[in-house]
Amino acid sequence: MTELKDKIQTGLDESRMLVLGAQILIGFAFSATFQAAFPSLSRWCQNLNLLALTLMLATICLLISSTVFHQLTENGNDSVRLQRYTTHIMESALALFSLGIGADFYVSAEATVGNVSAAVLALAMTAAALTFWYGPFLLVRAQKSRAKRTVNTMTEEPAPTTPLHDKIRHVLTEARVILPGNQALLGFQFAVTLQEGFRQLPYALKLIHLVSLSLIAISTILLLTPAPYHRIVERGEETERFYRVASKLVLIALPPMALGISGDFFVVMYKMSNQYQFSGVASLLMLCLFSGTWFGYTFFRKYHPSPVKAASGATR
Repeated sequence: MTELKDKIQTGLDESRMLVLGAQILIGFAFSATFQAAFPSLSRWCQNLNLLALTLMLATICLLISSTVFHQLTENGNDSVRLQRYTTHIMESALALFSLGIGADFYVSAEATVGNVSAAVLALAMTAAALTFWYGPFLLVRAQKSRAKRTVNTMTEEPAPTTPLHDKIRHVLTEARVILPGNQALLGFQFAVTLQEGFRQLPYALKLIHLVSLSLIAISTILLLTPAPYHRIVERGEETERFYRVASKLVLIALPPMALGISGDFFVVMYKMSNQYQFSGVASLLMLCLFSGTWFGYTFFRKYHPSPVKAASGATR
C-alpha cells in the first residue's frame, strides 16, 4: 500500500506535468490574437482560439488549486481529503485540457486543410485525448467493488503531524507546479510588445498590459524566492522557519498571478470585440474564477468540513 505522503507527492508531480503541457497552449492562444494573420482567420476560428484560451486558463486554475487547498485548508499537512481533492480536480481539468487541444488544433489546421477537415482533425485529437486519459480510469473504476470504495472514503482527517521534510518537499513541488503558468505568460507578455497588433492598441490597453506584466513578474519573483532563501539563509538546512516562509511566498504569489492573467485576458477580449464593457465583464469573471477556486472554496472547506468527515468524527 502506497503511503499517503507519497500519494500526495506523486499527485503534485502529475499536476506539474499537466501544467507544463498547458503552458504551451496558453502561450499560443494568447499570442495568436496579436499575430498578423489572425484578422484573416474566420470569425469561427477566432472564437475557437478564445475558447481554447479560456479552457486552458481554467485548466491551470484547477490544477494550481490543489496547492492552495494543501496550504490553506490542510495547513500543509497530508490528508485523505487532499488526496481525494487532487484526484477530482485532475479528473475535471483533463476534460477541459482535451477540449482546449481540439480547439487549438482547429485554429492551426483550418487555413491549411479547410474547415471541414480541420473540424474532423480537431474532434479526432480531442477524442484521442479523452480515450487515453479517461479510458483506463473508466475500465479500472468499473472493476472496483462498491464496498471497497466505501471503506476508502470513510475518513478525511489530516495526519496528526506531517514530518517537516515532507512538508518542505511538498511546498517546493507546489511552487514548481505554479511556475510554468507564469513562465508561459511572461514569455507572451514580453514578446507581444514587439508585435504590430499590440502597437495598434489604444494607449490605455498598453498600460493594462504593462501592469499585468509587472504583476506576473512579481509573482514569478516570489515563487523563485524559496530557492535562494533556502540555500543562502538556511544554508540548505530544513527548518520550520523555511517551511513557513516558503508556504507564505507560494500563497502570496497567487493573487498577483490571478490579477495579471485577468488583465491580459481583458486586452485579448478587447482586441477581438473592441468593446470595453464586454471585455471588462469577461475579465472580471476570469478573476472570480481564479480567486473563487483558489481562495473562496479552500477557505470554505477549511471551516466547513464535508459531511463524510463530520460523520466519521461523530462515530468515534
